Amino acid sequence: MGNMADISTKAVIPMMSALSSFGLSELALRRLGATKDRHLAYYGDSWIDHLGWGADSAFVAARLLFSGQMAGAAAVLRSQFERWTENAAYNANVYHEKGETAASFAARAWSGCHAGYPSARRIKQETGRSRVGPTLADVEFWEDERRPLEFQGPAVLIGESYQVYPAALMEFMSDLLHGRGRFVDVIRWEASYLLQEEPEILVEAAQWLSDVLMLNLRQVRLCLATLAEEQGHKNLAPGLFSLPELTYVGQAGPANFSLYPLLPETGLSQQVVNQLHGSAYAHEQVMRGKRPAGRLYRDDEMTLLYFYERRARATRWATKFLESEKKSLGNKFNLDGLSSRNVMNVMAAEMAGIVSNWLGNTPQGNAAALCSSALRSAHWLWLEDDDRAMALLRVVLEQCARLKTWSSKTEKAEKLESSAATTPKDWLNAAGLRRMQSLNRALGEFAHFHAKIRLEGARDILVKIQREGESANAVFTARGHALDAMAALVMAESIRCVDSLSTTVAESFKMIANEVFSGEDNASLESSLEDLLQRTLRLKDAPLGDYSLSGPADAVRKRE
Repeated sequence: MGNMADISTKAVIPMMSALSSFGLSELALRRLGATKDRHLAYYGDSWIDHLGWGADSAFVAARLLFSGQMAGAAAVLRSQFERWTENAAYNANVYHEKGETAASFAARAWSGCHAGYPSARRIKQETGRSRVGPTLADVEFWEDERRPLEFQGPAVLIGESYQVYPAALMEFMSDLLHGRGRFVDVIRWEASYLLQEEPEILVEAAQWLSDVLMLNLRQVRLCLATLAEEQGHKNLAPGLFSLPELTYVGQAGPANFSLYPLLPETGLSQQVVNQLHGSAYAHEQVMRGKRPAGRLYRDDEMTLLYFYERRARATRWATKFLESEKKSLGNKFNLDGLSSRNVMNVMAAEMAGIVSNWLGNTPQGNAAALCSSALRSAHWLWLEDDDRAMALLRVVLEQCARLKTWSSKTEKAEKLESSAATTPKDWLNAAGLRRMQSLNRALGEFAHFHAKIRLEGARDILVKIQREGESANAVFTARGHALDAMAALVMAESIRCVDSLSTTVAESFKMIANEVFSGEDNASLESSLEDLLQRTLRLKDAPLGDYSLSGPADAVRKRE
């Protein structure tokens, strides 16, 4: 956490620039009636709050990227990219064709929807000094380090010259979340090297992720403009497109304290909360047309205010949930449980990080690194009551199975590694973890956000997997139980891997695991995992139930 402040400014600049494109969307959300104190991870009961969720999610992803957690940022951005790809497709009358890849569909949807994007139309129509929208030369505040990916597809134009490739972005995020491809070094940098010795590919990875964020915010902006027109806000809609999407907003990212996990001794400490709430107050004053600093804020300052307001909102919700739990539990309320879980997750992530360091840039080393990084991000998001923590636990489960397969079935692992069609289910089957397929299915629903997700059924599986899954409180502990289970699995696989390298270190790992993993009824790590396997097996045929999204999503499902 201390090293987060030293991340290269070259990796920070593209993301800050992408966030600056949010600009007048904040004002539009307010004027169109978005709930001001909405939870950052709740996708809303109304269309305007749903758009607010899309905007908030950009800042959730940015916070993880500023923390060096590229896998966590990619997980949030991918689910958002799926959501707004479907929205773009719906508006462009583009439909997914049978057998078409997600990347190809994304390319057609975005290029179809954004060929007539307002700034693109103006650039074609206007000449001379009245030109609207920057050229790449105008915004050459960072060197474009992106190299062509395997599948480019049609591009979406930002300004006059900056091209973004939706198909390549989809493939890039998929590779990152499966621990393969040339960008895996950024995962090992965070997990193995603790954000030191930055890899050469870091800036390029940050630029690709900032491209995803910029497209997501662009689609939200289009939807806000349409809603403004429908509600008769004549000046609001064109105003949303009056600012350039690529703007230099300085080299400084958010203050380190604003990135910390929401634990009493870090992100929820009184000093941090006071600083964030001070910035949130300034943000509110600006939104009301006042000048709390006695002057207008610069672009970089406004971008940081948008960021800090959301971090302040996250702390308010976390405090609210803790107070609710305290009221419910009375004298039984104890923050030690939160600290113990933090220690367990940190230890599990560090074990996997050490294994990754020793195994190096190999499939096993990369799997261990992704276990470490994804578990850390899952824990941070879980602390914020964010379902996307479960998406990252799905990554952890797959990578643990990948590690186990390499340990026990090398030939099978090599075959799966060489195939682009390999799925998490394949790794689980090969690793002898077939009994965990119900958990894999449930976590998989949270890993995406499209017309076919079934979150309620997935949540029900997570509830029932618990030993006391029928109790009244089981629904409140389901995600925490899944987090504990994956931390235990990471420990077990780290011990298995390190045992072949050093029996002495393996024994030390076992001692640590027994010390920090309480287990159920003081059971050992191994027996607790076996008990989990048996409980998940009983739910192998559990239905996922109805689809979670309606409206246009109904039409998408019927067509497919």
